[in-house]
Amino acid sequence: RRRFIQDLVANDPSGLFDHKKEDGIYLHRKERHVRALAKFVRAVEMGRENNFGSTTEGELTVDPDFLMLLEAIADDFPTLLHWVMFVPNIRSLADDEQRSRWLPLCRDWRMIGCYAQTELGHGSNVRALETTATFDKDALSDGAWRIHSPTLTSAKFWPGTLGRTANHAMVIARLMDGEGIDRGIHNFLVPLRDMHTHMLLPGVTTGDIGPKIGYNNMDNGFASFDNVIIPRRNMAMRFTSVDTDGNYTKKAMSPAASKISYITMMQVRSVIVMDTGRLLAMACTISIRYSALRRQGYQSSSNNNKEEVPILNYRQQQHRLLPLLAASYIIYFTGIQVKQHLSNLEYELIHNSSSSTANDVTKTQVSDLHATTSALKSFSSTLSTDGIEDCRKACGGHGFLASSGLPELLTYSLQHPTVEGDNNMLPQQVGRVLLKLVNAVAENNHTLIQEWKQCDAAYLIQPIQTILQLSNNNKSNDKQQQQQKQKPLLAHVKDQQWTNLNILKAHEYRTATLLCQLSKQIHTNVHKDKQSPATAWNNALIQMARVNKAHAICLLLHKFQSTIQERQDKKLLGPFEIKAMNNLFQLFGLYWIEKDMGDFVLYDIISTQQAQSVIRTSVLQLLDAVRPDAVTLVDAWDFPDSRLKSTLGRHDGQVYTAILDAAKKDPLNATEVGPGYEPHLKRLIVDGVGTYSKTASRL
Repeated sequence: RRRFIQDLVANDPSGLFDHKKEDGIYLHRKERHVRALAKFVRAVEMGRENNFGSTTEGELTVDPDFLMLLEAIADDFPTLLHWVMFVPNIRSLADDEQRSRWLPLCRDWRMIGCYAQTELGHGSNVRALETTATFDKDALSDGAWRIHSPTLTSAKFWPGTLGRTANHAMVIARLMDGEGIDRGIHNFLVPLRDMHTHMLLPGVTTGDIGPKIGYNNMDNGFASFDNVIIPRRNMAMRFTSVDTDGNYTKKAMSPAASKISYITMMQVRSVIVMDTGRLLAMACTISIRYSALRRQGYQSSSNNNKEEVPILNYRQQQHRLLPLLAASYIIYFTGIQVKQHLSNLEYELIHNSSSSTANDVTKTQVSDLHATTSALKSFSSTLSTDGIEDCRKACGGHGFLASSGLPELLTYSLQHPTVEGDNNMLPQQVGRVLLKLVNAVAENNHTLIQEWKQCDAAYLIQPIQTILQLSNNNKSNDKQQQQQKQKPLLAHVKDQQWTNLNILKAHEYRTATLLCQLSKQIHTNVHKDKQSPATAWNNALIQMARVNKAHAICLLLHKFQSTIQERQDKKLLGPFEIKAMNNLFQLFGLYWIEKDMGDFVLYDIISTQQAQSVIRTSVLQLLDAVRPDAVTLVDAWDFPDSRLKSTLGRHDGQVYTAILDAAKKDPLNATEVGPGYEPHLKRLIVDGVGTYSKTASRL
């Protein structure tokens, strides 16, 4: 099916998708933005022509065929935030009547929206947002809201699709009710532009924020509002409402209903995890294909040996690239699994809110999912972004060419460590959740422990119990217990026993140890050192980052392991594929033990001898095991050349021809004489303005 859709794109008569004429690296961002809009509009047109959306009530952006169409077009669309943020927000927070009015307009692309939360002066601290929505009983017959930007820093800044594309925005603002009481942050649907002329409406100022490091097809925008009047019913009213007199009411709702919006917003982070895995896979495809073709050095020092060595055969190159290849698979399939889990849970809560299934969903589970998506998003996006840059460096000088495709992959990916929660902020949310698990285990709270057993963090229960027991032994005067605690936790694992299970155990114990240390640090700082809770929390932030990373690695390993098992059970993988996937699992797991060796030895998880003679040796052996499959594994992603947009990663291997062809396309080479010759260079070469004339000294 994917190949069929790729052929639709390749053979489209509009000519918009001819990748052989693709010249994006030479276009100004204004031209790129307009071209991206043209491609998207044509994509919608093609979707309707081919009856996409027929099984989804006309909703193109939830039809897998349409999403494959967008993937085949392989460009960044300025409309993206409409279906990633704007429409899901309406679905989760608007009431039935509002959804019946707004969603058909969104489906038919009459209403194109964005999600306007971040302001010039505030991002992560949502409670400090300054935009106001003040109730005005008399502005309209049914009551109204005045949307206002009271300060310079209250201007919305950064929302994608806002600058030039959207005609509506879901504006996040402080609600001031009819009594003037600040009710905190709420969502308001604000028209920005006339739906026929696209002209700005009175009181609205918007524009594009200007060039960015990357992702320049997207019109990230700014917006300010000067007492813009919107109807009372343009406030999202699923969970709260304001009547015609300005009276604010929180609607009675079941515990299940209160979790819906929470889960919906986590899905965005799961999409980012998938996206970072796919981007890293593209970078690995380019760098591994190139490394298999690029030859440097000889097999031996013999003068008769003229056969050069593919650089992928060098151990250093393998150590740079093959763990990243493993990471790309693990991150991507983890993202799929988490997104599907969230979608299933959301469906149960919305459609079966009164059933036992929905009531069985606990606050602990939702909090755990929040920790899962926060940890995975922060670690995966950092690993992917750094990994893409490593792939670029691994391609040597040619990796510095824009035509390699790697610089644009990198600059596009640089947004991910910041959007939807800064990667240095998210570990606090992970730590806050997981500390509750430590407390539950320490207090032996059977009810809470049973709830945690239904969570992603369930793997931590037994290791935390072990760590706490060892800590108690440390306080004991019993010599036998003292001796027992000094033995590394996995000292019994022999050289050939570093299987998936024992690799997981090592990472689980590392996470549990770091988490217990975090709990102890905060407790000691507050109760012994008499620090304020805020000061103790601030002092623990670095440790939280360590916990976040360790937890993310465990989640990735657990979820990839379950993905392998599930596909094996369904006969979707043969023996070769199972072996290849297990090699990737073990390489990723052991690589991160090697990389963070200090933790594993310091915390008595493995011995120094194991670290030196087993872990590092095993990593080298796994590089040998993965190397023969490396090109096959990147080819398995089936990225067409039109998607990679890379001279180095071409499927046909014609790298050097492609590099020269791309160089010749540069507008700087359009004429035989360079464009700077006549006005400038000629003055040096011909007119002699730089000629030296010997003159007498002025001294």
